[in-house]
Amino acid sequence: MNRNKLLAAAASAFVAGASVPFAVAQIAPPDTVETAQLPTDAFAIGGLEEGERGLPATLWTNSDPQILDFLLSHAPVRPASPSLGRAMRRTLLSPGAKPAGADVSLGGKKMLALARAGFVDEARNIASLASAGRNDLVVAEADATISLLNGDAEYACRRGAGLAGGREAIFWVRLRAFCYARAGELDALDLTMNLLRERGAISQADEALFFAAAAGAPPKDVPPITTPLQYAALKAAGVEMSLNDLAGAEGGVIAAVARDAGVSNALRIEATMRAVALGIMEPSRLNALFSGIQFEVADLGAAIDTAAARPGDPVTDALLYQSIAAMTAPEFIRDKAQRISLALARADSFHRAYSLAHLYAEQIATLEGVIVSPEEASSFALAAMTTGDSVGAGRWLASMIGANESVAALPEALGIEFIDRVNLLSVLDPQTAARIARGAGVSLLSNEPGVTGAGARAHEDPSVTARILEAAFDAVAGEKVGQAGLAALAASSGSAAFGGEVEAVIIEEGLDAAGMPELGRRHQFERALASAFAAAPAAGQAASTSEEGGFAPRIKPPKSR
Repeated sequence: MNRNKLLAAAASAFVAGASVPFAVAQIAPPDTVETAQLPTDAFAIGGLEEGERGLPATLWTNSDPQILDFLLSHAPVRPASPSLGRAMRRTLLSPGAKPAGADVSLGGKKMLALARAGFVDEARNIASLASAGRNDLVVAEADATISLLNGDAEYACRRGAGLAGGREAIFWVRLRAFCYARAGELDALDLTMNLLRERGAISQADEALFFAAAAGAPPKDVPPITTPLQYAALKAAGVEMSLNDLAGAEGGVIAAVARDAGVSNALRIEATMRAVALGIMEPSRLNALFSGIQFEVADLGAAIDTAAARPGDPVTDALLYQSIAAMTAPEFIRDKAQRISLALARADSFHRAYSLAHLYAEQIATLEGVIVSPEEASSFALAAMTTGDSVGAGRWLASMIGANESVAALPEALGIEFIDRVNLLSVLDPQTAARIARGAGVSLLSNEPGVTGAGARAHEDPSVTARILEAAFDAVAGEKVGQAGLAALAASSGSAAFGGEVEAVIIEEGLDAAGMPELGRRHQFERALASAFAAAPAAGQAASTSEEGGFAPRIKPPKSR
């Protein structure tokens, strides 16, 4: 671990009044082993696929359960990047011995963190196999949350009604209000809502949705949907979420919508794209969804015209995908390359760009050796970077230049785009980017402020950041791999738009200490790409439907040679 970085982060945290230990050890990435053992508790039960890289079975050894409880309480309910979604999956789904002294509530916290972030099926599997703690309040909350996300509100209500004690905790009172609403018990609903108002524990969104559920009709103004309980109330009211609602929803809600065959194709596609871009769902899900939608032959034939007329329509993305998949004859290879480039250029957001890049990765790989335009090579380079293929990205960037001596031979707009692509590649693979830059006669910006975008969002309460930093120090000093991963995840869950320098250091160093340094590098690239899309409207860069659109470049003219 980089001692200087942690000391600088600790100095920042000291302003918040935290006492942070400074004994920092150098930790080599641990051997990663997927163990096969009989499940006994929530920590011993794994959820990784066969052959999927996990953390060692000793990942929780020597960790203090109280520290883990704090970190799990601040785990992200919506991973900040695909790489952090994968880090969360590896950390919480790698089986291992539970921490000494941990009670069943800590296992419940783990299941709840998984479900709210979007690993709903995995959390349900752990809950079904765990042999202890069924009556624990936290385990019960995780169980009820999983049921709400799986569309089984009836079970969630029974779970709350069957509790032997602790029913006055806020979660259970809110759930009880929802259950009264869906059952039409209006007097009980009013009493419970008054109790929640007195405790300051009910939001306007909750009120509107609960009363809509009681009426079985949409509210006058549908509020933004964030939590599993709000999602269940909206479904009880017979209302479908809007595409815009997904922007602020927790990962579990997004995953639930993506799996809901009863919603519109547009909503399900949008949810699946977002889930893929959170790292909580595999791209193969999007492939299957796109392939399963039925289109008329005439619609497939008119895919290009439809794409031009409907630039933001998710269903048109599926139409284009099927039209491209049908182009199997060798004589269509040039037209296929052009159409894939057009499909990629439709991306007007990070989640759309990320998911489409993964969707077309295999087909782009088959285009190597095909003569393509510089615009097409640019789009393929960005897609290759997005999937982590820095070597392929380098080849496509070299193809943009072709036989020319430098980027100066390209049209100005395309030259600017080339420079932008090379600078993005430098975040992912500095050596390959430097080689491409030298050959094209351009300068890299990767060491200048702002190139990689914001590293993280800050926690609004500095004391939270300080405690997470203290937990990261403790994890490094004691070689506590799972705790280091959790510290990185907790650091990523801030909500403040500005700041986050300390959090960014904890993320990078925590992933490194947990044996996942490659995810740290990928996270930096993904943040840079996401920041570019976020900055596009402010810079006046309207989304384009041309083959060159969809990305806001950061400009630096090439140096003369």
